[in-house]
Amino acid sequence: MLNYRSNFNIPETVCFLNSAFISPQMKSITEAGLRGASFKEQPWFLQAADFFTSCDQLRVLVANLMNVRADNIALIPAVSYGVETAALNLPIKSGQKVLVPEGEFPSNVYPWKKDAICFVPRPANYDWTQAFLEAIDQNTAIVSIPQTDWSDGSHFDLVQISQRAKQVGAALVVDISQSFGVSSIDVSSFDPDFLFSVGYKWQLGPYGMSYMYVADRHLQGRPLENNWVNRNSSEDFTRLTDYTDEYQVGARRFDSGQHSNFVLIPMAIEAMQFLNDVTPTKIFSYIRTLNKGLLRGLSDLGFETIPSTFQTGHMIGAKPPKGQCVKDVCGQLQKKNIFLSVRCNSLRISPHIYNTQEDIAILLRGLKSLFSKNSVSSVREHEIEA
Repeated sequence: MLNYRSNFNIPETVCFLNSAFISPQMKSITEAGLRGASFKEQPWFLQAADFFTSCDQLRVLVANLMNVRADNIALIPAVSYGVETAALNLPIKSGQKVLVPEGEFPSNVYPWKKDAICFVPRPANYDWTQAFLEAIDQNTAIVSIPQTDWSDGSHFDLVQISQRAKQVGAALVVDISQSFGVSSIDVSSFDPDFLFSVGYKWQLGPYGMSYMYVADRHLQGRPLENNWVNRNSSEDFTRLTDYTDEYQVGARRFDSGQHSNFVLIPMAIEAMQFLNDVTPTKIFSYIRTLNKGLLRGLSDLGFETIPSTFQTGHMIGAKPPKGQCVKDVCGQLQKKNIFLSVRCNSLRISPHIYNTQEDIAILLRGLKSLFSKNSVSSVREHEIEA
């Protein structure tokens, strides 16, 4: 049983079940950031290699979690930066379309050509995989999807969707922000063209650091920006005015300017090292254990949740009983120091390794107190598994 609550600065009076929004930061990550911030107090110790060495250490840690090569990882500030890069490098012919899930997060919508976007309707039965398999056709240029729906945690089968996309010659672009670090992932199994994740949700790292995987077939592509640090031999500061058209090796050409952030990089390394040590497999198993009792309790209270076949496992979308305003429910819970999100008319509940069975019991008691005893059945707290 994982028990890492003491690694976080979370008061006992706070029940935070909102990792899909932004995770609390481990004390060790804060300390790494403070060390990084103090580093600039004495910049005379700064060496040219410091702009590169730590970044490559972070690439290795990210690549290990994706089961890819470090040379395929670029360091970017946000997923939107990555989607813009993909849009710049993936051609769309006249009449072709970019398939995107209805209700997708805006960062995966705005970068695409407005007249090319085709929203795949949100399936009433939560089966996103089948919906996309049916939507992909000869006019599809790009399939741009998440692995886990950001609003309710429903699952996309990336292997099946990738196979269908390749049959028609469509590119695959994937956002794994709501699954990276908490679910085991093998990028090679579905071979995306571009793939991205933020670093501040399930990944436990700082805001402002994100990651992009670029397939080998696109490593000679066009970067979104031209900066000094992504050019060949830029580590030699005495030759920076020997201007060159050559880039750094692999996906480094896609790195954003000033990605060698002396505060964020050490924090991200600390987070990624932690995830590598604990492993997403163990983290996922722990969260699934918490969610077992939670799902039973939600059912007792009359909430509608996604069928198990289409659940991602670590995040739950729960629609309250008819007549109940989900925003009001969330607001009332917040007054009790219980923190969730509202997305697409559902409570989005996303526990992590800092949560315990007691947090689940607190949430269910809080929900029970908001509903009339005449309209809901009692919560079987004693049946919540340890």
